[in-house]
Amino acid sequence: MDIVDKLPLTYSWEKWKNIGIKKRSGICIPLFSIHSLNSVGIGDFSDLKYLVDFCEKTKNTILQVLPLNYAGYDNCPYNAISSFALDPVYISLSDFISEKEINSLQSEFPAGKNNRCNYSARVIKLDLLKEIFTKNFENICSDNHFYLFVENTRYWLDDFSIYKVLKKVHNDLPWYQWEDKYVRKCSEDMNKIVKEYKKEILFEKWVQYICYKQLLRIKDYAKKKQIFLMGDLPVLPARDSADVWSKRDIFDLKLVAGAPPDMYSAYGQRWGMPVYDREKLRADGFRYIVEKLKYLGNFFDMIRVDHVLGLFRIWAIPADDPEENHGLNGFFIPEDESTWKVHGKEILTAMIDSFNGLLCAEDLGVVPVVCPELLWELGIPGYEVQRWKKNYQEDCSFVSAQNYRQLAISSLSTHDTSFWLDWYKNEAGTVDEELFLLRCRFNGVAPEEIIDKIFEKNVSGRLRWKDGITATQISRLTGRVSQDILQIYRETFEEKEKVELLLGIKRMDDELTIIKKAIEFILSTSSIFSINLLTDLLCLDQKIASEIGGLRINKPGTTGHQNWSFAFSESLEEILEMDVIGEIKDMVEKSGR
Repeated sequence: MDIVDKLPLTYSWEKWKNIGIKKRSGICIPLFSIHSLNSVGIGDFSDLKYLVDFCEKTKNTILQVLPLNYAGYDNCPYNAISSFALDPVYISLSDFISEKEINSLQSEFPAGKNNRCNYSARVIKLDLLKEIFTKNFENICSDNHFYLFVENTRYWLDDFSIYKVLKKVHNDLPWYQWEDKYVRKCSEDMNKIVKEYKKEILFEKWVQYICYKQLLRIKDYAKKKQIFLMGDLPVLPARDSADVWSKRDIFDLKLVAGAPPDMYSAYGQRWGMPVYDREKLRADGFRYIVEKLKYLGNFFDMIRVDHVLGLFRIWAIPADDPEENHGLNGFFIPEDESTWKVHGKEILTAMIDSFNGLLCAEDLGVVPVVCPELLWELGIPGYEVQRWKKNYQEDCSFVSAQNYRQLAISSLSTHDTSFWLDWYKNEAGTVDEELFLLRCRFNGVAPEEIIDKIFEKNVSGRLRWKDGITATQISRLTGRVSQDILQIYRETFEEKEKVELLLGIKRMDDELTIIKKAIEFILSTSSIFSINLLTDLLCLDQKIASEIGGLRINKPGTTGHQNWSFAFSESLEEILEMDVIGEIKDMVEKSGR
């Protein structure tokens, strides 16, 4: 049945009526990756107007951003200290200080220098806001709009504000290292804190009010331009978060979430967030998740549900398992696979009911059959990423554009992958060395005895297959048929040749021709939405393509300043004047989106 006929029969039909059943395209970028001439250190809420303008100029109608939640020590937006509070690092100072003062701060806190954002701006912004708050304390206290915001967000804002103050009192230590009387929220002790730090708590609430107002302004601007805003809902908050501290009963602190080992992550992943106690979450009608969506509904027309698989079953790792094991020693909760669809359905229907917009689902990874089945039944788009969209049951060739899922978002890349042009140039047809070594050892094969016989020279941790290597040769070298190693071979051997065949490109083509063909392909897919990283689209500009080569937004399983800090060196004003704007517009119009 065609999607036009099917969607009116799904649970999400009322939401689809607001979006419209038509093919659309969009862009995706983290806010920290862009900046304007008015930004201090990092992109801010006001800069989203320029991205809305970018969408309007290029005929894209969806603007997707990564989570804007208050990030923790690692600045990872998926490991936030609150599932509700917005990060003040994104506050636009233009509302508070002069252009001259902003220029002065920019010399100390540049944005996009060395293709990195500057999170240090968070401190200077909060210091400035504290001065403004102190000077205008009486007016703020009498602001009815502010107090209406406080009243409407009481479910989370009270606890978050107290948590933030207690963190400062404890020199920013995580809550589980605080004084015993504050580790568990106790009414008597909290009443004392509220009285003693009344002004500091009110400041934290006011900062969130400023974030709320500035982001709401963007929603209004996008609506006038007929651009849909798409937010992002992380599956879990950080262990050290206001959510876990204040709502401890709905989390199991003996377990942490992650992902099992797969083709792309040799040891699996250990995210570190505690998993839900599902029975307690259900007992309250999933209110905790419902309230998140209600708040996000103030700002967004669409929401990407991160790791939707975790709503069916979650990969749980004992919290005391050594971190170097990553996700190796985990297990699924619940263990009974026959219950997964029921689990997914009850929570996703509650989420659809609580959000005025359209839910979309990131369903990448090792996907149980019940997941795409249920997404189709509920009318929720999943995700299709070009480099992983293959005929796995046959020859591992890439799937043609017309055979992509209709109810899906097609994309060249994600924030957790290399940018597409880098993938094509450096990764297609290669194997992650660490993954290969691990699979060899798991199968009792000595990798040093075979690695030089089947691979070319190791380049940057990746192994490229020698020409002409066959599955028979691999079986002979391993001494037996190793299914793991043969599967890696099947999925990656001649991968570059296969994508070239798919796109109609040749090895000698210039980079701009190659990336243009890739973008044209993904826009031509049968998926109802095609949303692509701004980085991939801007690789149509030779200078930007060269500048961001080898960089990425995040590399799963690694930590360090290179993650969650990528930023364009060019300002948004400069980007909006580039010739590529016209090229992107022409491709979108040609695709019929």
